[in-house]
Amino acid sequence: MDLFNTKDLINSIIMLFVVLDPFTVIPFYIPTANLLPKDKRPKFLRTLILAAVFMLLAFTIIGEYVFKILGVTFNDFRIAAGLILLVYAISSLFDIEIGAPKNAPENIEKEAIVPLATPLLAGPGSISTVLYIRYSYGYPIALISIFVNIILAYLILYGGQYIMKLLGEHGALLVDKFMSLILAGFAISIIRASIMSLL
Repeated sequence: MDLFNTKDLINSIIMLFVVLDPFTVIPFYIPTANLLPKDKRPKFLRTLILAAVFMLLAFTIIGEYVFKILGVTFNDFRIAAGLILLVYAISSLFDIEIGAPKNAPENIEKEAIVPLATPLLAGPGSISTVLYIRYSYGYPIALISIFVNIILAYLILYGGQYIMKLLGEHGALLVDKFMSLILAGFAISIIRASIMSLL
Protein backbone atom coordinates (compact mmCIF):
# COMPACT_ATOMS: atom_id res chain seq x y z
CA MET A 1 0.00 0.00 0.00
CA ASP A 2 1.35 3.42 -0.98
CA LEU A 3 2.11 5.90 1.79
CA PHE A 4 0.49 8.66 -0.24
CA ASN A 5 -1.15 9.54 -3.52
CA THR A 6 1.30 11.10 -6.02
CA LYS A 7 -1.36 13.47 -7.36
CA ASP A 8 -2.11 14.71 -3.83
CA LEU A 9 1.62 15.22 -3.23
CA ILE A 10 2.09 17.26 -6.42
CA ASN A 11 -0.99 19.35 -5.68
CA SER A 12 0.23 19.98 -2.13
CA ILE A 13 3.71 21.03 -3.27
CA ILE A 14 2.25 23.47 -5.82
CA MET A 15 -0.29 24.82 -3.32
CA LEU A 16 2.38 25.52 -0.70
CA PHE A 17 4.75 27.05 -3.28
CA VAL A 18 2.09 29.52 -4.40
CA VAL A 19 1.44 30.61 -0.80
CA LEU A 20 5.10 30.57 0.30
CA ASP A 21 6.01 32.63 -2.79
CA PRO A 22 9.77 33.12 -2.18
CA PHE A 23 9.96 35.54 -5.13
CA THR A 24 8.19 38.21 -3.07
CA VAL A 25 10.82 37.83 -0.31
CA ILE A 26 13.72 38.69 -2.66
CA PRO A 27 13.28 42.52 -2.48
CA PHE A 28 13.45 42.33 1.32
CA TYR A 29 16.16 39.67 1.57
CA ILE A 30 18.75 41.11 -0.83
CA PRO A 31 19.05 44.68 0.60
CA THR A 32 19.38 43.24 4.11
CA ALA A 33 21.92 40.59 3.09
CA ASN A 34 23.97 43.24 1.25
CA LEU A 35 24.58 45.03 4.55
CA LEU A 36 26.65 42.02 5.62
CA PRO A 37 30.18 41.10 4.46
CA LYS A 38 30.11 38.63 1.56
CA ASP A 39 31.52 35.80 3.69
CA LYS A 40 28.60 36.08 6.13
CA ARG A 41 25.80 36.10 3.54
CA PRO A 42 25.66 32.28 3.02
CA LYS A 43 25.22 31.79 6.77
CA PHE A 44 22.53 34.51 6.79
CA LEU A 45 20.58 32.67 4.07
CA ARG A 46 21.00 29.32 5.85
CA THR A 47 19.71 30.85 9.08
CA LEU A 48 16.70 32.26 7.24
CA ILE A 49 15.89 28.93 5.59
CA LEU A 50 16.41 26.85 8.75
CA ALA A 51 14.21 29.23 10.76
CA ALA A 52 11.45 28.96 8.14
CA VAL A 53 11.72 25.15 8.18
CA PHE A 54 11.53 25.13 11.97
CA MET A 55 8.41 27.32 11.97
CA LEU A 56 6.60 25.20 9.38
CA LEU A 57 7.56 21.90 11.02
CA ALA A 58 6.73 23.14 14.51
CA PHE A 59 3.24 24.25 13.49
CA THR A 60 2.67 21.11 11.44
CA ILE A 61 3.58 18.81 14.33
CA ILE A 62 2.74 20.64 17.58
CA GLY A 63 1.34 24.06 16.68
CA GLU A 64 -2.29 23.15 17.29
CA TYR A 65 -1.51 21.71 20.75
CA VAL A 66 0.58 24.73 21.79
CA PHE A 67 -2.25 27.06 20.78
CA LYS A 68 -4.69 25.05 22.91
CA ILE A 69 -2.38 25.04 25.94
CA LEU A 70 -1.81 28.81 25.75
CA GLY A 71 -5.41 29.61 24.90
CA VAL A 72 -4.31 31.27 21.66
CA THR A 73 -6.50 30.94 18.59
CA PHE A 74 -5.14 30.84 15.06
CA ASN A 75 -6.82 34.20 14.43
CA ASP A 76 -4.86 35.66 17.38
CA PHE A 77 -1.68 34.44 15.72
CA ARG A 78 -2.69 35.86 12.34
CA ILE A 79 -3.40 39.30 13.85
CA ALA A 80 -0.02 39.31 15.61
CA ALA A 81 1.76 38.32 12.38
CA GLY A 82 -0.17 40.97 10.47
CA LEU A 83 0.90 43.67 12.93
CA ILE A 84 4.55 42.60 12.65
CA LEU A 85 4.35 42.77 8.85
CA LEU A 86 2.65 46.16 8.97
CA VAL A 87 5.32 47.65 11.25
CA TYR A 88 8.07 46.23 9.03
CA ALA A 89 6.40 47.54 5.86
CA ILE A 90 6.00 51.07 7.29
CA SER A 91 9.58 51.16 8.55
CA SER A 92 10.82 50.02 5.12
CA LEU A 93 8.65 52.55 3.23
CA PHE A 94 9.89 55.51 5.27
CA ASP A 95 13.41 54.23 6.04
CA ILE A 96 12.67 54.24 9.77
CA GLU A 97 15.07 52.36 12.03
CA ILE A 98 13.23 50.48 14.78
CA GLY A 99 15.25 49.64 17.87
CA ALA A 100 19.02 49.48 17.54
CA PRO A 101 20.69 50.73 14.31
CA LYS A 102 19.91 48.37 11.46
CA ASN A 103 23.46 48.37 10.14
CA ALA A 104 24.80 46.74 13.30
CA PRO A 105 25.80 43.17 12.21
CA GLU A 106 24.08 41.47 15.14
CA ASN A 107 20.79 43.19 14.28
CA ILE A 108 21.05 42.41 10.57
CA GLU A 109 21.55 38.72 11.37
CA LYS A 110 18.45 38.72 13.60
CA GLU A 111 16.39 39.86 10.59
CA ALA A 112 17.05 36.45 9.03
CA ILE A 113 14.55 35.14 11.57
CA VAL A 114 12.17 38.12 11.99
CA PRO A 115 10.76 39.30 9.67
CA LEU A 116 12.36 37.38 6.76
CA ALA A 117 11.93 33.74 7.86
CA THR A 118 8.72 34.59 9.67
CA PRO A 119 6.28 36.08 8.96
CA LEU A 120 7.48 36.92 5.40
CA LEU A 121 8.41 33.41 4.21
CA ALA A 122 6.77 31.14 6.78
CA GLY A 123 3.81 33.36 7.56
CA PRO A 124 0.17 32.75 8.49
CA GLY A 125 -0.70 31.73 4.93
CA SER A 126 2.09 29.15 4.73
CA ILE A 127 1.36 27.84 8.21
CA SER A 128 -2.36 27.49 7.59
CA THR A 129 -1.56 25.75 4.28
CA VAL A 130 0.70 23.12 5.85
CA LEU A 131 -1.91 22.54 8.56
CA TYR A 132 -4.54 22.08 5.85
CA ILE A 133 -2.26 19.65 3.96
CA ARG A 134 -1.59 17.72 7.16
CA TYR A 135 -5.28 17.31 7.95
CA SER A 136 -6.26 16.58 4.34
CA TYR A 137 -3.46 14.29 3.17
CA GLY A 138 -1.48 13.27 6.26
CA TYR A 139 1.97 13.87 7.73
CA PRO A 140 4.12 12.32 4.94
CA ILE A 141 2.74 14.62 2.23
CA ALA A 142 2.88 17.66 4.54
CA LEU A 143 6.53 17.01 5.44
CA ILE A 144 7.63 16.30 1.86
CA SER A 145 5.83 19.44 0.65
CA ILE A 146 7.67 21.53 3.25
CA PHE A 147 11.11 20.19 2.36
CA VAL A 148 10.63 20.43 -1.42
CA ASN A 149 9.40 24.01 -1.12
CA ILE A 150 12.11 25.07 1.28
CA ILE A 151 14.78 23.79 -1.15
CA LEU A 152 13.11 25.77 -3.94
CA ALA A 153 12.98 28.85 -1.69
CA TYR A 154 16.71 28.51 -0.95
CA LEU A 155 17.59 28.30 -4.65
CA ILE A 156 15.35 31.26 -5.55
CA LEU A 157 16.72 33.50 -2.78
CA TYR A 158 20.29 32.43 -3.56
CA GLY A 159 19.76 33.52 -7.17
CA GLY A 160 17.90 36.66 -6.12
CA GLN A 161 21.13 38.65 -6.18
CA TYR A 162 21.30 38.28 -9.97
CA ILE A 163 17.68 39.41 -10.35
CA MET A 164 18.36 42.55 -8.32
CA LYS A 165 21.53 43.25 -10.34
CA LEU A 166 19.47 43.18 -13.52
CA LEU A 167 17.12 45.77 -12.03
CA GLY A 168 19.97 48.12 -11.10
CA GLU A 169 20.19 50.33 -7.99
CA HIS A 170 17.19 52.54 -8.81
CA GLY A 171 15.11 49.64 -10.07
CA ALA A 172 15.86 47.65 -6.93
CA LEU A 173 14.89 50.63 -4.75
CA LEU A 174 11.63 51.04 -6.69
CA VAL A 175 10.81 47.35 -6.30
CA ASP A 176 11.68 47.51 -2.59
CA LYS A 177 9.28 50.43 -1.97
CA PHE A 178 6.57 48.92 -4.16
CA MET A 179 6.78 45.58 -2.35
CA SER A 180 6.74 47.37 1.02
CA LEU A 181 3.48 49.04 -0.02
CA ILE A 182 2.05 45.72 -1.15
CA LEU A 183 3.23 44.16 2.10
CA ALA A 184 1.42 46.84 4.10
CA GLY A 185 -1.79 46.05 2.22
CA PHE A 186 -1.26 42.33 2.75
CA ALA A 187 -0.72 42.90 6.48
CA ILE A 188 -3.97 44.86 6.73
CA SER A 189 -5.82 42.12 4.83
CA ILE A 190 -4.55 39.48 7.30
CA ILE A 191 -5.69 41.58 10.26
CA ARG A 192 -9.05 42.40 8.64
CA ALA A 193 -9.77 38.77 7.71
CA SER A 194 -8.89 37.62 11.23
CA ILE A 195 -11.13 40.23 12.87
CA MET A 196 -13.99 39.39 10.51
CA SER A 197 -13.63 35.70 11.46
CA LEU A 198 -14.12 36.67 15.10
CA LEU A 199 -17.34 38.61 14.45
